[in-house]
Amino acid sequence: MSTTMLQPSEASTVITVRAENISRTPSQAEQQSSKYKILFEKAKVLYFRYWFLLGLAIAIGLAWAFPQVGKSHGSIQAQYTVKWGAVILIFLLSGLGLEVKVMVRTILRWRLHLLVQAISFLLMPFVLYGIVRFLSAVNADIDPVVYQGLIIALSTSTTVSSNAVMTRNADGNDSAALLNAALGNTLGIFISPALMTVFGNDKLLFPPGSAQGVPDYLNVLKNLGLTVLLPLVVGQIIRYIFPVQIKYLAVKLKFSIINSLALLCMVWSVFCDGVATHAFSKMSASDTVAMIGVDIFMYLFGCTACIVVGRLPWPHKLMQEPAWLDRWRFSRKDTVAIMYCGATKTVSMGIPLINVLYADSSVGVVGVLSLPLLMYHICQLFIGNFQVPLLKRWVHKDKDEQDTSESIPLESTLPQFTTRRRANEQLTESTETK
Repeated sequence: MSTTMLQPSEASTVITVRAENISRTPSQAEQQSSKYKILFEKAKVLYFRYWFLLGLAIAIGLAWAFPQVGKSHGSIQAQYTVKWGAVILIFLLSGLGLEVKVMVRTILRWRLHLLVQAISFLLMPFVLYGIVRFLSAVNADIDPVVYQGLIIALSTSTTVSSNAVMTRNADGNDSAALLNAALGNTLGIFISPALMTVFGNDKLLFPPGSAQGVPDYLNVLKNLGLTVLLPLVVGQIIRYIFPVQIKYLAVKLKFSIINSLALLCMVWSVFCDGVATHAFSKMSASDTVAMIGVDIFMYLFGCTACIVVGRLPWPHKLMQEPAWLDRWRFSRKDTVAIMYCGATKTVSMGIPLINVLYADSSVGVVGVLSLPLLMYHICQLFIGNFQVPLLKRWVHKDKDEQDTSESIPLESTLPQFTTRRRANEQLTESTETK
């Protein structure tokens, strides 16, 4: 038997290679550290994506723990510092964030604006009114105050900040979302009190002796004009005069985050009022479940209605699609803006409106009436954030279809809104003719 002997230089090389292999093999501690880093990165992504929802939970928890701090006439005089200061800040920053030139161009798209406001102020509140009347007719075990709060919630305008942010994140038409948010909140000063008056005349839902919102329109216009409309106009004027500086400040100071923090302050203050007066404890478990269930249903109904009306479907296999239907359809980017603006409801304007209309009622009643709107807002934020990646893929799919259709030679007389399906049909017909 022969034995192969290694030379000293070869032996040292083998030892060096084995040492390098051993050093390259990660230890158990390094593997554990790598896992923690991956988990930390995932947690950081989730935090930046859903930090507002976490903030809502913290605000509600603080309200339950220290209600005396944020209640009206409490430690910080929240009826002024929060319910005026936070609202003014929200709409001032919204006015500063709206691009003036984009608004001027987008304002001419009257058909899109009319559809959004019709769904927000007509379809949503009246469908909810029918649901509430049905539940009341079948003697559902629900407190009448919950009915009133739901009607008030759906009578408010679209939200200003979250719908524009979610539209932008989904690659929708964010300029249309911003304009309709501003337009909806301006119209809401007049329309929302009128809707509440119409529904308030229903003695079945608002029986004698219940809290009635008697709209003093002069007082409503004064309060909401000073807290909503005036800051919005001032913000637009400042944006027009100093566009470059405002854009820099918006990025540097993160206006969107400040806006969201102000909204969290409002939510915190309203919950402080409810907890301090024991208003929320008066609601049974069935009332809470019914309220959240109706809120989720109405938001999903609003989203579905906006998408269906914006992109009217047609049974292509059964009959030929009429030309007017294709002209009516909005692009997918526009439809995303329509959905988020038509289905969402505002807390920043709704809660001040409730405070103005029900100023003569107790703080506890105001807190209970505000609860359905708060729950609706929380539901739309939760569901809306989960909708963003789905809608983003849907919008990009439309871009792919448009790119494909542009490569197909069409007649020069065809309008630009011709769809890919119609283009393919004409291409097939021309081929068969040849």
